[in-house]
Amino acid sequence: MDESDGDVIMTEPQWQRLWEKSAIGTRLEGGGLKLFPEEVIFAHIHRHQSLPHDDWINDKITNNQDLEEKFFMLEALRVPGNLVQLYPKNNASKGTWALRWHKETHPDRDDPTSEIRWYRARDYIDINELLLWTISVVNNNRIPEILVIDDEYSIVSYELMIADPIGNVHYDSTSNMNEWTNLGINTRFRNRLNEIEISMINQHDSTIHNTVLTDLISRGLAIRSGFKYGTLWRGYSTKIGDEHAPWLIDTTIEAPNNWTQACLNARLAAGVNKKYIIAIIDENNRSDNIQYLEFRRPPSYRRWTNLTRH
Repeated sequence: MDESDGDVIMTEPQWQRLWEKSAIGTRLEGGGLKLFPEEVIFAHIHRHQSLPHDDWINDKITNNQDLEEKFFMLEALRVPGNLVQLYPKNNASKGTWALRWHKETHPDRDDPTSEIRWYRARDYIDINELLLWTISVVNNNRIPEILVIDDEYSIVSYELMIADPIGNVHYDSTSNMNEWTNLGINTRFRNRLNEIEISMINQHDSTIHNTVLTDLISRGLAIRSGFKYGTLWRGYSTKIGDEHAPWLIDTTIEAPNNWTQACLNARLAAGVNKKYIIAIIDENNRSDNIQYLEFRRPPSYRRWTNLTRH
């Protein structure tokens, strides 16, 4: 491999096998590969390719504080056999860091399996922008995948989805809301309504909470407090008591601010066989424009993590 004007180029005969087997780098017209720095390190360590010079890795890491993190994430993806293309310029959603192909597919003949972003554990979450990215990736028929790396370079992966919480709980629209049997808590003395439920019934002011609650009820869900799970609500798809609540629900008011919190919520939800979703409403509080963003722990065969703990 040779470096020229900041680009690392491989023109040695093995470039073609490296591409056909591993899809590392970007193919050049006339033959050869152009490699990003993290790909150079991966090819050196895992494919035994020579570096442009002996001190190349140390020099690059010294001048690029993100490079070590990016290499560990690329390694977490590629060692299980995935093929990965970095920094796609076309055919990808805005902000996508990488495209991933399952190990039995290839960029030359197949569409990507997923689009990937990466974050540090304490990075702030812009929930509205993240929703737009997720919608774009899903519309591309790909899995929106997130890699999160902490200060010890430990990596975890999560997936995002657009959720559609639906139930069959009936609310009698011919009676007053405060008479609905599935709204509120029946105590020894009365049917007790909380502040959000009262606000929804009174319909004086439209808030994020009562707008989302109205939408959840219109979807046929029975809603109860999610306090013991660390969320605003838990949602039942059937009459309470028939089965466990499959949904844990927050609004953008309670939504996690960083990826440490988001990963914890998703992991806790998975641990109790529930799905963690955030209700995202437009700035005008329109109940007909609410999206539910799900943070999901992937199945075991799609969990990408470090080979070695640091």
